[in-house]
Amino acid sequence: MNSPVGLILGSGWGKIIEDVKNKKEKGFEEVFGKKTTVPGHSGKIITGTLQGKKLIILSGRFHTYEGYSASEVTKTVKFLHKESVKKVIITSAAGALNPKYKVGDLIILKDLITIFCQSPLTGPQFQNLSQPFSPKLIKLAQKSTTEIKLPLQKGVYVYMKGPHFETFADKIALRLLGADVVGMSTVPEVIMANHLGMQVLGLSLVTNLAFVKHDHKAVLAVVKNQEEKLRNFFLTLIKSL
Repeated sequence: MNSPVGLILGSGWGKIIEDVKNKKEKGFEEVFGKKTTVPGHSGKIITGTLQGKKLIILSGRFHTYEGYSASEVTKTVKFLHKESVKKVIITSAAGALNPKYKVGDLIILKDLITIFCQSPLTGPQFQNLSQPFSPKLIKLAQKSTTEIKLPLQKGVYVYMKGPHFETFADKIALRLLGADVVGMSTVPEVIMANHLGMQVLGLSLVTNLAFVKHDHKAVLAVVKNQEEKLRNFFLTLIKSL
């Protein structure tokens, strides 16, 4: 069996765990000495197999708005690298800034805006981010969505620290910068994964529209409705990796 595939699952992406065979679980606290505090994040590490592939799944993540540094939130990525993961799929729930996007859309990330994110790297670690996501993994993800007739968009993700949601003026500014979706994770992890030489696929689920009021409970309700579609997508994608 080849090296394991790593998955970092954001809010609403956890349905796939039910299909994992030979499953073993550990809590974040046991491995990292800390536990995640965010609703929708179970804070578990699940290992097992799916579609003949070995997986290491991080169900949940750490966020800078929980008080962790950018370096601390990427302990998850460093853990996957230590476990010989060469391909990592990083998922999230995000708000749509692009007016063409709809709630429930799957977004394959093609680029990042990192200017609001403290880098997890320190010192003269001048990481090239001209291509943060693997073109090969993007093509496989696109093919998988076609096979199961799942609508998709390709877009640019911008990081904001949070935990407050953005103001309308923030969102106008972020859209002018070229962002399609906004969220409070992903970017530190992608930077670290690139630094460690991993192939990265970034996926976001649109849970709210930019100029519609929302809260975290509403976000979780949207992802709950899309769980089965995301599960089918993952089953198809992982088979092709």
